[in-house]
Amino acid sequence: MEETSTTTITKNSATKTQNKAVFSFLCFIIFMVSLFTIFLLTQPNSNIQETSQNTIKQLPSLQTLNPIIKTACSSTLYPSLCLSTLSPSPISTSTHTTTLARLVEASINHTISLVSSSQPEIINFFAHHVLNLQEKSAFNDCLDMLDQTLYELALALNDLRSSFGIFRPFYGNLKTLLSAAMTNENTCIDGFYDLEEMHSIFHKKKGLRIYLEIKLKPIIHMISNSLAIIKHMEEMIKQEQEDELFLHNQQLSSLERSKSGFRFPTWMSKKERRMMGSKNYRLKPNVVVASDGSGNYRKIGEAIKMAPNMSLSRYVIKIKAGIYKENVEIPRNKMNIMLIGDGINSSLISGNRSIVDGFSTFASATLTVIGDRFLARDLTVENTASPEMYQAVAIRVTSNSAFFRCNFTSNQDTLYAHSLRQFYRECIIQGTIDFIFGNAAAVFHNCHILARKPILGQSNMITAQSREDPNQNTGFSLHNCTIKAAPNFSLLDRRRSFTFLGRPWRNYSRTVIMKSYLGDLIHPLGWSQWDKYSNLDTVDYIEYRNFGPGADTRYRVKWRGYKKNCTEDLAKRFTVGAFLHGSDDWLQSTWFPLFHDL
Repeated sequence: MEETSTTTITKNSATKTQNKAVFSFLCFIIFMVSLFTIFLLTQPNSNIQETSQNTIKQLPSLQTLNPIIKTACSSTLYPSLCLSTLSPSPISTSTHTTTLARLVEASINHTISLVSSSQPEIINFFAHHVLNLQEKSAFNDCLDMLDQTLYELALALNDLRSSFGIFRPFYGNLKTLLSAAMTNENTCIDGFYDLEEMHSIFHKKKGLRIYLEIKLKPIIHMISNSLAIIKHMEEMIKQEQEDELFLHNQQLSSLERSKSGFRFPTWMSKKERRMMGSKNYRLKPNVVVASDGSGNYRKIGEAIKMAPNMSLSRYVIKIKAGIYKENVEIPRNKMNIMLIGDGINSSLISGNRSIVDGFSTFASATLTVIGDRFLARDLTVENTASPEMYQAVAIRVTSNSAFFRCNFTSNQDTLYAHSLRQFYRECIIQGTIDFIFGNAAAVFHNCHILARKPILGQSNMITAQSREDPNQNTGFSLHNCTIKAAPNFSLLDRRRSFTFLGRPWRNYSRTVIMKSYLGDLIHPLGWSQWDKYSNLDTVDYIEYRNFGPGADTRYRVKWRGYKKNCTEDLAKRFTVGAFLHGSDDWLQSTWFPLFHDL
């Protein structure tokens, strides 16, 4: 029996060895095909990057295609995809019914169908894999992002359809929604990139990330084409010089100076202007949260849970002085929420989630804001995870939101300005690596930005903006800010650890720093490259009329995408009025002081 048994085991072992060899070979073939597919999918206009005219010549069956579609697709980064998407559409057969707006509508509808069909396929794929805690967290983020994408695409479609037959020289809100939808797909992929970069702690599974890239890149490219056609629409409606004149006149006519010296949009009532002009204006809260039991609730999360859903009016939650150790989320169905603390040093929301503890960067935030038109003032949000815990977000904002006199403190990845439009006024932001990051259109005005002491051997990166596409209307604008070392970052430590204004997270990363004080901690180069994620020729980095010991631009980087100075007209494009105000004037509900001029 022993001998027979031994012989059987030997044969089985040989068979297993052969099977393993065949399996390994098949895995290698699949891996190489996947890489080749990604290479094809991720090529913008070069090889796929030929002009649309050349593309059409190579596709003789499309010679009879509607000329409006040909012209529109020539403006996109992915013309072949554009033609193959729009040519089967019923609107392509007639020049009488085809308009650029209808082409965008067809493109968005196609993207919605693609996202809807991809969702169950992705779920099914991951169901056949054993995931560890970190991978499960990243996967759940992907599901949330796909759902958010469908939501934002539906809003974009409604916004577009509401404009049919109406003269609109600018499509700010539509571009904002599409930019956010594109950001969601990159966020999903980023979650698995984070795990790969943490290879010393987490198990590498590149196949998961590669699969997601194959499934999501076509969605990203579809949204990119929609954005490009919208830009083409704007250029068709107004020539470039007329656009600039219109924007300039719009800014002049939409502002009115109050007695206190602030500038306000004309749509604001006298009561709202008084609220914004006085920092001590008192609002009557709907409910009060108090940790000592003297309010309606002891927990902030409880108050948010009981707030009305999809409210069209402002719902104010007062947070009395105290430390609230909870992770708070403002979900999508809780619109028009406002949190008011007793003071920036009095009302504190505290958490300690981090990527090392099993949370993704996306899910590690102490305060997560998704509900639209969110406001907060006079409070602190912190993530107390140590620098050794890597990514640990204090606040993540996936919403049109505004913040006044708030303090956001962590180490790596403090403030995740994820998407849509955000305004930060007189806030304090503290951190180490990439501590203001994301792809929102965000303005930081009169803020104190403090670099903290990093781990020895690390460098501080103040910003990491992740604009992916040249037609996204996103970026960071730091205006009238103070950038210096935090109290725990001594002069001796500053000599050991470099601090940069930022690094580009994506090819079209955009960050503008203007009329701000730059302390002595800023490295003479100013900016740090990030070759893995960006092309330095296409980034958009601007410094304008800054001052202080760190503002010397003589030794700044020599990137083609960097400007050590610019015209005042260009700088004005990144002020609150020009950069954040969309067609819906989303800031109308804020009761915060606004500055619009340089």
